[in-house]
Amino acid sequence: MNYRILGQTGLRVSEVGLGAFPISGVQTRPDGTELGWPGTTDDESIALIHRSEELGVNLIDTAEAYGNGHSEILTGKALQGRRDRWIIATKVSPNQGIDVDKPDEAAVRRRLTEACEGSLRRLQTDAIDLYQLHAIPPDWAMPTVMQTLADLRAAGKIRWYGISTNDRTAIEKLRALGPIHSLQIGYNLLERSADDLLHWSKAENIGTLIRVPLAKGMLTGKYSGDQAQTLDKTDIRYARFQRPETVDGLAKLPQLNFLATEQRNMPQAALRFVLDHPGVSCVIAGAKNRTQVEQNTAASELPPLTPEELARALPIADTIQTPGWI
Repeated sequence: MNYRILGQTGLRVSEVGLGAFPISGVQTRPDGTELGWPGTTDDESIALIHRSEELGVNLIDTAEAYGNGHSEILTGKALQGRRDRWIIATKVSPNQGIDVDKPDEAAVRRRLTEACEGSLRRLQTDAIDLYQLHAIPPDWAMPTVMQTLADLRAAGKIRWYGISTNDRTAIEKLRALGPIHSLQIGYNLLERSADDLLHWSKAENIGTLIRVPLAKGMLTGKYSGDQAQTLDKTDIRYARFQRPETVDGLAKLPQLNFLATEQRNMPQAALRFVLDHPGVSCVIAGAKNRTQVEQNTAASELPPLTPEELARALPIADTIQTPGWI
């Protein structure tokens, strides 16, 4: 595993981090329906976190919203006795329970403070290494949000904080009110609109974590054409995979199969594409089992894609529509 510095934080992060959304599994919603990530078990989820550590991964990215906190709970269990070997990144939904049309700074402060305490409890830790906004707050709430994050940091509850967004305008608004230590940016071979944002982040020394590097499974090589219909209806991706643009995109994906060689498979090629961008600090690769972890982490040691491969792949990728994964 190779490592990079996460911008101004100085944190030394593994090039491939572990995305902990899939380990949240399938949850029952208030209406009785089930939705989430089928094919996971808590035991395997904990085992894959331990296997990731063995392979050099030292950053895990989760969120309070993943499985209604179940992902954080499993992360906390898995990291007992090994907390000092990991950088924990989690996310908070700042607008949850807030009437965005009625300014109430006290409610915003209370929401962030209580959410942080909840995440600390589920993660079984005294401090969160990287606390990220999972949504953009309304303009009136931004000063309170940024001040509350600064206060949580001063209290030792969080060490660094950032935002999960591709919205440059929102980033600039929040950054005018206080420091932004990191950005979580959606970027992959099929969705490259964040290219300029990544270059800007590098110039500003803001660390970046890259989400949806495999376009929610489109770039795994597992699905093509009508195979999207094989997704379980409890799968969080099911509705999007039924959209015409996704079905059409999946039908075109085999044109990119040349990126899979004797040295790498398709997911590794897709991860390598992201890692080759100079503005990337760490790519967050989700996994549901140890085999996927072993496959994903191997991308760190692979050589970059060649200019010839990029010249052939990018025009094809530009013809493949995606249903707004970013």
